[in-house]
Amino acid sequence: MTTIYDDKIFNLTTNWRATNEIIKKVGGDKSAIIQALKRLAEMDYLETKPNTNKILYKKKDTIQSEFNFLQMMTVFEANQKMELNIIKQIPTIMMDDGVRFRKKGLELLEHIQEEVNRAYMVIIRLEQQQKLEIIPYKIAKERKEKLERYIEKIMTAILNQSQETKTKTAIQEYFQNHTMKLKFKTIKT
Repeated sequence: MTTIYDDKIFNLTTNWRATNEIIKKVGGDKSAIIQALKRLAEMDYLETKPNTNKILYKKKDTIQSEFNFLQMMTVFEANQKMELNIIKQIPTIMMDDGVRFRKKGLELLEHIQEEVNRAYMVIIRLEQQQKLEIIPYKIAKERKEKLERYIEKIMTAILNQSQETKTKTAIQEYFQNHTMKLKFKTIKT
């Protein structure tokens, strides 16, 4: 999963649970857990149900509707647009020593990593649903291709941010060490 809390949240939400109950049982940073809950709900992994002044969450085991998939992609693409703007604004993501990342560069890489991991999480879910024949092959294939194009666009942009081979290699190593699965084409110098 993409945050340290996602697996715990899924295990706890087989039945309806209130936000405070989830936070208490998961343990950890309250704001990060709430953010994880919101992101999982945006991705259509959790159902939400308002109950007086509480929000209840439950793991969603059904396939994602076309509308919800498109809505999720809109959120992904809005985040991607923000990342692309930041890439254009940062002159370099590496320190002058060429070994370490600048603070803003590292924050950008972490945000991109989180978004890429979320996209891969959806791809994995689609593959599982396709194997179980819950979702038609054609729909799963179209959605996976759309997600892969989304990932490819941001990864190409971050790699093309610098012409230095050393920087490109450092970026590739960062993502290969921190993401679910990424395959890069070799850099031609």
